[in-house]
Amino acid sequence: RLEVDRNDVFFDSFRALSKYTGEQLRGPLQVKFKREDGRDDGGLTRHWFMLISREVVNPAYAMFTLLGKREAYQIHPASKHQSHYLDYFRFIGRVWGKAIYDGFLVESHFSASVYKFILGRELALEDLVHVDLVYYNSLAWFLENDIEAAELELVFVLEEEAMGQIVKVPLKEGGDTCAITNENKAEYVQLAAMHRLVGSVRPQLEALRAGFYEVMAPNVLEKFSEGELELLLHGMPVIDIEDWKKHCEYRAGFTDTHQVILWFWEIVDDWDQEMRARLLQFVTGTSKIPTGGFAGLYGANGPKRFQIIRVFDITRLPQANTCFNELLLPPYPTKELLADRLTQSVYDCGDVFMLK
Repeated sequence: RLEVDRNDVFFDSFRALSKYTGEQLRGPLQVKFKREDGRDDGGLTRHWFMLISREVVNPAYAMFTLLGKREAYQIHPASKHQSHYLDYFRFIGRVWGKAIYDGFLVESHFSASVYKFILGRELALEDLVHVDLVYYNSLAWFLENDIEAAELELVFVLEEEAMGQIVKVPLKEGGDTCAITNENKAEYVQLAAMHRLVGSVRPQLEALRAGFYEVMAPNVLEKFSEGELELLLHGMPVIDIEDWKKHCEYRAGFTDTHQVILWFWEIVDDWDQEMRARLLQFVTGTSKIPTGGFAGLYGANGPKRFQIIRVFDITRLPQANTCFNELLLPPYPTKELLADRLTQSVYDCGDVFMLK
């Protein structure tokens, strides 16, 4: 049982999970948020995975850095200046491993190079494209041009900023006296790329991977690609309205031709991806979709499709039972009122669980 304060979810969860071995973490997990009502039949656990995966990339912790507008994160080299930083990365790895082990999703995406490292796959210069395109282009220039003719007089040393100072980092033994030539430039490019992807954050990556495999058996994922690992962790990134409709079920008097349901899908169809994700999160506890699309949604007791259930009190707001992917929707008399009430619920009630 995991009892945490949502206002201190990272450190509370870190302290709580540190008490358990990897083997113990393979057992059932139940989550309770302090000072909140609600029994965990799966929905609170899903919500906890969403919260913790958002919190680990909080800029205040300086553990990850956002890669431009790609909505993916890379380990921040400055994270090594935090006390207990390796314990934190091991904890993150355990959380990610537990998510896959139990079939839950997390939200914050890492760069492909992080997934490749976890899987033990070889990294290449091309992996740098999505991490630092400017640096990739600079290294690619080395491969495509006559280095000796350019008379750059470079050696196997990189310069990096550390705590406000510039430090020199040799890429290999004796690198400070080894000149880059046309003959060895490919070696330099490979070493420089690997340092940017791995070398500068290797202890953090190794701690992350170690924590991950405390929960997950390495042989289970040995044939997976980094893309497949990402899908296991995060589900499908784009919400397909037609797939959502196709795998939705209706109860208590609603049908796919009921006027309120027709209005509902018109409203959702007009929403952008963020708003659709908020609705999905409100009803299921997560804003991501399983690998198999909406057909792969799970509830507390196994596969459970998205359901819209009619309730008759039109004075109430729409409510949700996240443990069973249920939207409790009153039959509002107009499309405008439905849109207003639905938006209000999604924004005002999406992060606090009071329903059992």
